[in-house]
Amino acid sequence: MTKRVVVIGGGIAGLTTLHRIQQQSPETETILLEASPRLGGKILTTTFLGKPIDEAADAFISRVPWALELCEKLGLDSFLISPATTGAYVLVDGELRKLPEGLVLGVPTKLLPLLRSRIVSPFAVLRAALDRIRPDDWPGDDESVGGLIRRRMGDQIADRLVDPLIGSINAGDTDHLDVALAAPQLETASRRHRSLTAGLKEQTKFSAENSRPLFLSFENGMGHLIQVLVNALGDADIRTDTRVTNIENNGRYLNIVTGDATIESDVVVLATPAHQAADLLSSCSSASSRLSSIEHASVALVTMGFRRSEVRHPLDASGVLVPRTEGLLTTAISWGSSKWPHWVDDEHVVLRVSAGRAGDTRALALDDDDLVEALLTEIAQILRIEGNLIEWRVSRWIDAFPQYAPGHDRLVSAIERDLRIEMPGVFLTGAAYRGLGIPACVRQGGECADAALDYLKAK
Repeated sequence: MTKRVVVIGGGIAGLTTLHRIQQQSPETETILLEASPRLGGKILTTTFLGKPIDEAADAFISRVPWALELCEKLGLDSFLISPATTGAYVLVDGELRKLPEGLVLGVPTKLLPLLRSRIVSPFAVLRAALDRIRPDDWPGDDESVGGLIRRRMGDQIADRLVDPLIGSINAGDTDHLDVALAAPQLETASRRHRSLTAGLKEQTKFSAENSRPLFLSFENGMGHLIQVLVNALGDADIRTDTRVTNIENNGRYLNIVTGDATIESDVVVLATPAHQAADLLSSCSSASSRLSSIEHASVALVTMGFRRSEVRHPLDASGVLVPRTEGLLTTAISWGSSKWPHWVDDEHVVLRVSAGRAGDTRALALDDDDLVEALLTEIAQILRIEGNLIEWRVSRWIDAFPQYAPGHDRLVSAIERDLRIEMPGVFLTGAAYRGLGIPACVRQGGECADAALDYLKAK
């Protein structure tokens, strides 16, 4: 008999899962259910100043292969573009300081450029240098990003370089993010060498042999990837505006309850945020409770358009990071029209201003007008902006960034064990589990599809 897989969630992880199942097992019946009117999840490209500009992720990283491999399968590799500029600034005591060369995820591997940058004190540079001679002091258990950096490099490196960068990517506090998941490159380097710096330098030698740009995107925005991926799914049964309310195990099949129907399926793939998965799996109390324990952070991304002549800063980099120690509402400013010159014409500047992270919910308390006014006041001083906004857009991503606390991987393994026992045939995929970012979600989608097909063969 024909076997059925139902995928719940139409973001990149869910779409990738569906695509992989179609490719590997075209005889398997598949259905994708998405609660919202559109597909793509946190990938969204809309028009701003007459150009397609992303409301969330504007690129993916090429250091890992999974998103690039998907683009190649879809015939998109010839359309990929890279940023026009890659340097960046960090705000320190209200002043912009250019990030020095030799940083790897904010960790300095070259001390002289770090000293010249004046981002940290000379004493902090000396403290960072001790990493090269300090004995191995790994605590022997799961560790946070901040824990690793503070013990090897000191507090200023953690607060002014690593936390603004990795914390910005995760909308989190690096003192509470699992290093193995939030920054596996750092974790690998620290395990292979007594010195974190030495481990990162070794990695840099290998990465230097790869001439491919670190970040890749499309002229039509990241939404182009979603559009082509959906087209590749052909006549797949994809149902938007379909909210699932519960998943039940009837002993033989899994029942997926929607607003007006119940669908029977052999396999259910949950490609949703963890808290939504917890609600759908309420009949599996242990897995639901553990899923609910995964915290999420909310962010707001405000896209702002200005006349170029009214922005006094040259915008000669990709943007600026704002450490939480600065106390501002702004967490980062992406200089979109410098990073992606095709976004605008010669007369305009586009900035994307981020607010909100774990432990900072001030942006949630402000309506759109007040949020824009507050952020505009801050960035006008930082970038010496003398004119008025000519266009703005607020994109709110509520509970969009899962926070990987130390031990997160063990937690996810326990959830999967609970499901195998109480809800066999239910699989999890997406950013909440084993990796943020587009490539990680593509990888997890493929792995989940393979696991689901293996389950069907054994059933």
